[in-house]
Parts: sequence; C-alpha cells; structure tokens
Amino acid sequence: MPPGQRPAGPTPRTHREDEHPAAPRPGRAPSEASRPGREAPPQQPRTRAREPEDKLSAMESRVLAFEARWWRAPGAKTQAISDELELTPERYYQHLARLIDHPEAAAQQPAVVRRLRAARDERRAAR
Repeated sequence: MPPGQRPAGPTPRTHREDEHPAAPRPGRAPSEASRPGREAPPQQPRTRAREPEDKLSAMESRVLAFEARWWRAPGAKTQAISDELELTPERYYQHLARLIDHPEAAAQQPAVVRRLRAARDERRAAR
C-alpha cells in the first residue's frame, strides 16, 4: 500500500487490548492520575491575588519613580527602561498597568497614578 493511505476496511487486531495495556506515547510522561495509588495534585493558581494592604516591592517602587520622570524623546525612555530597570519595554508597561490599580501606588506617587489612570480611561473611551 502506498504511504499515507489507509486500508479500505477495518484493520484486524492481532492481540486483545485488555491483555496488553496501552503503553504511554513516546515523549510523554504518564500522568499522576494514571499511576496506581497516586492522585493528581490539585492545580493551584500561578499567581496569587494581591491584597490591598500589601506594600510595594522595590521593583514596583522603582517603576513608579521611573515613570514620574519626564522624557524629551520617546527613544530615550525606551533605552532607559532597558538600561536602568533591566526590563523590556513590554514588561515595564505590564508592571505599570498592574501598579496603577494598587492603592499603595496611589499613596506613594498620586500624581503619576492619576495621570496614568486618566490616559488609560481615555484609551478605553476611544475604543
């Protein structure tokens, strides 16, 4: 039979499936639930929800202080994000987006947080 074609009828089985349990597929580890006497551990969320009374981390404080600075050229800010904070610009703005909803951030840098929230609200209204 040419490669890539299937036989027209059902394929006859040469052994009974209940006599020989199916072997795991190559490249895959058997799951915890398939091992005898073991249960799969419950899945836990990767990140925990932030409590409002949590203090800002050192990195979060640095991000807020960095955003409070003014830049003459947009390229200079992008370069400074990489140089000073050692973050990609995408990661920096992800941190910033989470921070502006944190009450501790608003207490530490109220003007910056108000400005960023207003800009976010404008973008949402434009959609």
